[in-house]
Amino acid sequence: MPLGLLDLSIVTDRLISLLNASVQSSQLWSEETTPPDGTPTGINPGQRFDINVTGLPPDEIRSLTGCQLNLYLFHVVQDSFQRNSPVTGPWTTPPVTDPTKTTTRVPPIPYQPLSLDLYYLLTAYAKGSYIQEQQAMSIALKCFHENPIVRSTVPIDNRVEEFCLTMEVESVLEAGRLWQAITSSLRLSLIYKVSVIFIEPKLPPPLAKQVQTVNLAVSPASLPFAAAGQVIGTYIKVNYIGPNDTPSQPDHRSYDLLPAVVAPGQSFLLYGAGLNQNSSNRLYLLLPDGTEQDVTAWATPTNPPSPAPPVQTDSRFTLVLPTTGAPVAGVYQLRVGNNLPSGDPNAIRSNATPFSVAAWVDPTGGPLLSPVGGTYTINGIGFSPGTMEVLLETIALTPGQFTFSSSNTISFQLPGDLPNGRYGVRVRVNQVESPPAKWVVKTS
Repeated sequence: MPLGLLDLSIVTDRLISLLNASVQSSQLWSEETTPPDGTPTGINPGQRFDINVTGLPPDEIRSLTGCQLNLYLFHVVQDSFQRNSPVTGPWTTPPVTDPTKTTTRVPPIPYQPLSLDLYYLLTAYAKGSYIQEQQAMSIALKCFHENPIVRSTVPIDNRVEEFCLTMEVESVLEAGRLWQAITSSLRLSLIYKVSVIFIEPKLPPPLAKQVQTVNLAVSPASLPFAAAGQVIGTYIKVNYIGPNDTPSQPDHRSYDLLPAVVAPGQSFLLYGAGLNQNSSNRLYLLLPDGTEQDVTAWATPTNPPSPAPPVQTDSRFTLVLPTTGAPVAGVYQLRVGNNLPSGDPNAIRSNATPFSVAAWVDPTGGPLLSPVGGTYTINGIGFSPGTMEVLLETIALTPGQFTFSSSNTISFQLPGDLPNGRYGVRVRVNQVESPPAKWVVKTS
């Protein structure tokens, strides 16, 4: 976050606003014949006078009428205590001499804020009325005495900065030199110091983003049976749209699964070693009955257009489960081998690794389902009557509460005793759950 401000007038305006607030809340003697101490004021009973607070130079207020209270920034110096302080900089590694302590990396000068002390000349002027001048000055003295720490909001980004306000003691000689410098005759005045004001520095380069995902690749050469091809496991990154999605604030989510649970149309990875040689360039699906099916066609083209990476390397197959002809939902295994059938004496097959096939729920229309006559409908691929479950979060619907209008459509109604709230629709076929896609909201 930036430190300091770019405009010194923000400080001046804040001090003037404090003075104006004090003037408005003060009980002036303008409506009384005499003040409490009995000294005549020279002001007629009922007569009011206004105190005009400005930031003008003292010589300019002589031409103005009425009582003038003026706070003028006349001198700026660099703060001697903060000029060499490393007030910014990210934390770095602990020093070798004392690992329990940390040090800061001091950034270059352009990224260090300029620290300043501001000196203000506070004067009061009312032509023909020393009483009004002294009343105005009394209000200002009380105001600044009661506000030694002043906070100001930077308008651009609503940051709150604070600074100290102190009265500076000056000799008569120094004050006389000051008044001579502004070519005005000596008037009732005080000097106030405002510190420390930081001039906002150049923004440092942004820090690196936080790590969200770490992938560790281990050399496949260390696998004991990699010479003829060996598989390790399957992986998929599931992307879906959450229920809070809007055009202005998308709600895109994802999660990783190892072993992979794949729905038709989704891509996934098969990891291993030695997968791009003649003994392992074919991909086989092991069915529950022990037979195998050649599914090498699931691999996308070996040489896709640049810049896409190759889909078959020594350590990885990139696969896509087809939307047509995909196996029914369930748990399967994958292995690699040569192009000879499994009964051939020269056939080569690797070990097998599991993955699951799930039904696909169509996300078209957005994540929130809208009922038609109290009935909700979802479409998809791979729904199978008799082996399917539909749940609303953890609440399972009974077979009578959901039906199939076709092999690719499910219709259901909300249970009458379901509490109000938002529920994710979960679909399971053969105990394999589909990726999240739909939610329902019950409001009454």
